[in-house]
Amino acid sequence: MIKSVNFTKKDEVNAVSATPLQQAKDEQMTLLGAAITEREDKDTGENIRVGLLSTKEHGTMSTISGTALKSLDIIIDYMSDFAPEDPEVKDGIPVHVKVGKSNAGREFITLELL
Repeated sequence: MIKSVNFTKKDEVNAVSATPLQQAKDEQMTLLGAAITEREDKDTGENIRVGLLSTKEHGTMSTISGTALKSLDIIIDYMSDFAPEDPEVKDGIPVHVKVGKSNAGREFITLELL
């Protein structure tokens, strides 16, 4: 793990069969924990960064989206500022999986704290 917060061994095991974050486009969900790790790309053999999210609604989710990883990095810092039993994070934090379009017309995902 490169960085994580409230991400358990169980979450790590479940990350093997994680649901892609893109399946939750434009949804609000409850983030319980998160991690950023590196995995080997099956096609290229290169290491790529992967964002892992433990959510109440979808279980474990994953993303390789650069913009989602930037958001997740900041959210991990935000959640780390609180003690695990703090009401701000104990029951999870509400996030919105926001979809935008670049000037070139490509879709991208960011995570927005609610």
